[in-house]
Amino acid sequence: MSQLRTWGALLVLAMTVTSCSSFDPGERKALDEEGLARVLPSMGFKVPPGFEFGQAYTYSEFVGEPARSARFDAPPEYGDGRAVSAANPSFPPMQSTTCDAVPPGSWTSLGFTCAPEILMIRHPPSGGLGSVTVLLTSDDRGSHLFIETVGH
Repeated sequence: MSQLRTWGALLVLAMTVTSCSSFDPGERKALDEEGLARVLPSMGFKVPPGFEFGQAYTYSEFVGEPARSARFDAPPEYGDGRAVSAANPSFPPMQSTTCDAVPPGSWTSLGFTCAPEILMIRHPPSGGLGSVTVLLTSDDRGSHLFIETVGH
């Protein structure tokens, strides 16, 4: 009987530890550069050389692949989108867009502010679960690459 209690206590302890290490749906969790590097291939997007990691988040709304968002920064000369398009030939070319046309997302949590010219890629173009949206802006501090995937 005492062995049964020991196994039961160990089971409860294991369940408690496991549930404490996960995060609740709806909670945004910071993602470091190493963690993001592990999931970038599943996003199907390659950050071009010259861009440095800024910050990233993961966000779960339901069981499955979580949504992710990230920002990378580069010198101002990277703001024309050529390096991004060259690194991602399976994506459509970057297109100019307006602030009103930027799809909803957690952009401001990454430091996004609307700029006079925004370049955007959305793959697939229709959006939806599993889609990737990429924004590129430039200001006097440099170029800023924002990536967001929709969970599925």
